[in-house]
Amino acid sequence: MKKLLIYCLLTGLLSGSLQAQNKQAKVLLEQIAALHIYIGYVQDGYSTVKNGLDVIGDFKRGELNLHAGYFSSLRMVNPAVKEYIKVAEIIALQAKILQSSNNTRNLLQQDADLFNGNELAYVGKVYDKLLEDCERILNDLEPVVTDGQLEMKDDERMERIDMLHANMTDNYIFCKRFGNSTKVLAVSRIKEEMDIQNARALRGIND
Repeated sequence: MKKLLIYCLLTGLLSGSLQAQNKQAKVLLEQIAALHIYIGYVQDGYSTVKNGLDVIGDFKRGELNLHAGYFSSLRMVNPAVKEYIKVAEIIALQAKILQSSNNTRNLLQQDADLFNGNELAYVGKVYDKLLEDCERILNDLEPVVTDGQLEMKDDERMERIDMLHANMTDNYIFCKRFGNSTKVLAVSRIKEEMDIQNARALRGIND
């Protein structure tokens, strides 16, 4: 009877132990399966993210290349800009200013007795400053019409050329007016000198 009781107890304990082990094994298997599913999700998610990052990277590289191409195109001067009539006019006006200033200076040198030293120095300084400004305008014009110098749109280049043309035109107008006023002053002094000589001749006064 006692052996039977012990047997029954052992059987119950073993049965309970096996049932508990089976339950633990089942839970463990479920956890392992869930872990595999989670790992799959993680791998799929990583792959998706990586692909997404690759796409973004490709897009950014393409966008960067697009921007680089755009800015490179800004450095190239449209032939229509280079052939803009005001470009040639700026150069022609500068040549006229140089010719006019040289003519006036040569005239004053030939009639140096009509002007004193301070007056000649003043005229020389005025023309020097004028020619310096003309040179500045040409220096500003060069990169506007030269490839690879400035990043500018066509309309921006045209506006800059218009501004430089206006500046050179102002210089030309000033040069002509200053030269004419200097010549008028020279003619006036020549006439004054001739009037004095004629008056002396009429009076019989010799130099």
